[in-house]
Amino acid sequence: MKLLALAIGLGGLSLQGWADPVEDFDAERGMYVAVRGYGSIGDQNNLIFQDSREVAGALGYRVNHSWRLEAEYAFRWANIDGLNGASTASGDFTSRSLGLHAFHDFRNGKRLRPFLGAGGGVGVLDFTFEGPADINPDFTVIGKDTNSSAYWNLFAGATYHVSDRFRVSFGTEYVSYSDQAVASNLGGIDGINRAYNFYIGTRWFLPDFFE
Repeated sequence: MKLLALAIGLGGLSLQGWADPVEDFDAERGMYVAVRGYGSIGDQNNLIFQDSREVAGALGYRVNHSWRLEAEYAFRWANIDGLNGASTASGDFTSRSLGLHAFHDFRNGKRLRPFLGAGGGVGVLDFTFEGPADINPDFTVIGKDTNSSAYWNLFAGATYHVSDRFRVSFGTEYVSYSDQAVASNLGGIDGINRAYNFYIGTRWFLPDFFE
């Protein structure tokens, strides 16, 4: 019984440490750098993307307890494994984007803080593909095009405060570029470029950046 009481007591202290505000974490302000790695949950495109991946780096600023702003540069790549009118065509897709994002963190002062975010920016999208047309295998569909496009995105996830300066985050993202046709020798292929992603990331605070 004494062991059981001790276990319950230690468990209660552990839960209290998890639930109570942590002032050191709550006090952070100022600049931070972030790195994120993305994987695709699903792509919604006329071109069929496979093995979509993305890496991103951001410079952020925590405005107050709940709000932070980020400028992010991201690079995304994927294999093209078919398209409308040429289902066996293959190729490559890459995009480079620069955007501004705002995040709201909930559960002020706790180690585990859910967040929501939104933002937008611009990107450069490169498409290269080649393969036989479905209606006439003797005709090869060839595409090599670069589009500039605006995008907007939404985030949801959670951040765990490892220390006063270091964070680990995980979440999901929906991103949508403006629809543009992709040029090919078959003509313009209606462009749809939307993705549902998951990601993991880290943040390092730089509280003495301006001192």
